[in-house]
Amino acid sequence: MSVGTYSLLSSADDFFAYVGGATYEDALWLYFTGTSGTNTVQVNDDSLVLVDEDNGTTTIDITSSSYDTLTELVAGINAVAGWDAGLVGHSSETSSNLRITGALNAEGKANTIYLEIKQTYLVEKLIDRATDIIERYCNRLFKTRTYTNETYWGTGYKKLILDQYPVTRVARIGEGRTNSFSIKNTSTDANYSTVEITTSTIRLIVDGGTNADDTELTLSDYTSIDDLITAIEALGKGWSCTTIATDTSYRDADELLPRPSMYVDSTKQAYCETPDELITDYKWLRPTSQDRNEGMLHRDGGWSEGTEYFVTYTAGFTTIPEALQMACLELVNYKHNNRQSGNLKSEWLGDYRYERFGISDLKLGLPADIKSELDMFKKRVI
Repeated sequence: MSVGTYSLLSSADDFFAYVGGATYEDALWLYFTGTSGTNTVQVNDDSLVLVDEDNGTTTIDITSSSYDTLTELVAGINAVAGWDAGLVGHSSETSSNLRITGALNAEGKANTIYLEIKQTYLVEKLIDRATDIIERYCNRLFKTRTYTNETYWGTGYKKLILDQYPVTRVARIGEGRTNSFSIKNTSTDANYSTVEITTSTIRLIVDGGTNADDTELTLSDYTSIDDLITAIEALGKGWSCTTIATDTSYRDADELLPRPSMYVDSTKQAYCETPDELITDYKWLRPTSQDRNEGMLHRDGGWSEGTEYFVTYTAGFTTIPEALQMACLELVNYKHNNRQSGNLKSEWLGDYRYERFGISDLKLGLPADIKSELDMFKKRVI
């Protein structure tokens, strides 16, 4: 397992360093079912060793693909004669994260051994969750990524403000949309036929009749729109395309703009579109300063009111600021420490007092002090 691609921390080790060492939880139980001889279990860096004095030693490689998760390891232990084991931790935990032990007596059920595992899986999930909470609170995405053909409507003003920042690259801007090709379905006995385009696929559905079908093609699999058209018509099923634009032989298929499901038949066709004119008469404000880069594009003639602009750009931090990483660590620690506390907010033993969380405490799961740290990263209001 690993943290998400866009998480604010790179691994669970960041958290373990923050709290001063790895945290552990029970992973599995096991014991030797007999009651004679010396029967022990030992965990090494890369192996689990089962010693049965009467029948020999079994060494399980916990780094191999056959035993590298707890589920597989438990099954492997149970496959060894005389041993019984069961799962306690998460089934997908990595076996090699087991805490190293010396030889432990495991003779008989009375000597059931509980092996512990580093809480890598749990912490990785908490990091992903904390990242999501922080980004929703700040109303922006932080780690660098590319946004393709994001749609913006011109307001008539000279500045166009992109949703994400700091912006590190503007690849292209298209003004308006244009028809690339049309598509229809000639099936005469179908209940209906539809075409749907997402950011990554085109889905072609014929409902009912002799051509009944539901096919989804991945746009990035085709180097040009012409190649995609060829693939669509090769499906048969009544599909027919007509080229409209002059650039379909070299324009990438994944430049097609998303469209919701469009009804087609032998007389009613749908139009598949791409961004129209690529423009160059704009400036990128403060491109070299991440602290002051707010994702603004300036155009002397203004961004025409009511016109669609399709912007492909890269935005986000290539290196997450330390203050943001620290806020994420604090939130992960908060979630880790309170994951079993339910509605308990505070409790005193002397003059007993019990206080429940209120709605304001539960909103996004963010304590007030972490909110204060994150306020500097909240999306700009312009």
